[in-house]
Amino acid sequence: MFQDSPIVIAHRGDSATHPENTLPAFRSAIEAKADMIELDYYHSRDGIPFTFHDSTLDRTTNITQKLGLTKVPAGSLTWNELKTLDAGLWKDKQFQGTKIPTLLESLDTIQQGSVTLIERKKGDAKTAVALLQKHKLVADVVVQAFDWDYLTTCHKLCPDLILGALGGDEFAQSDISKIKLTGAQVVGWSYKDVTPEMIKLVHAQGWKLWVYTVNDPAEASKLVTAGIDGIITDTPKQIRSVLNLTK
Repeated sequence: MFQDSPIVIAHRGDSATHPENTLPAFRSAIEAKADMIELDYYHSRDGIPFTFHDSTLDRTTNITQKLGLTKVPAGSLTWNELKTLDAGLWKDKQFQGTKIPTLLESLDTIQQGSVTLIERKKGDAKTAVALLQKHKLVADVVVQAFDWDYLTTCHKLCPDLILGALGGDEFAQSDISKIKLTGAQVVGWSYKDVTPEMIKLVHAQGWKLWVYTVNDPAEASKLVTAGIDGIITDTPKQIRSVLNLTK
């Protein structure tokens, strides 16, 4: 799954031009030749993993217009309620009618032409691992989280699953021992906090270092020169073109 050259990872799909975390955004990211496509997920109130980023539904759905509600927690509705919402109109009228996808629908779409980078927002590790095992995707995806305890549980349940430990701020030596406990093979970090020393520390452990979220081509080029292994971006086509990465 890993390659030597830096990889381009589409953040929530091709999210600069499409409604984030939706099937149209994922399809566009595949067309942009993104090496990986990142998504976020929660569980619905009745336990269905669905693809969504924010902690509330307001910004990227029509829940306020439809139900007159605001600040509705993402996991507070049933799947039958969630699937009635429009998740595309907020971006542009051409995307009106776009629905929130389930995690499985997202995986089915992305895996046809790329690799899914699954970011857990909320939800138990057992459900995620079981879904990936049932659909024989364990060897074909990466799961990342800011919650390192969640990653540790994933690793215990499924040692073969590739994991990414997310973080930001200053990277300390103590972070290395904590990441080792998770079984992660990837470190995902805010590009603003990456230093040459951090790059050396991460690579010395045999881990990959991916940075988020980089949309400035000059910044992306500088980071690649510094030795990072992957760039998470809202503009995958542009970043791939600027870095002269071919696929």
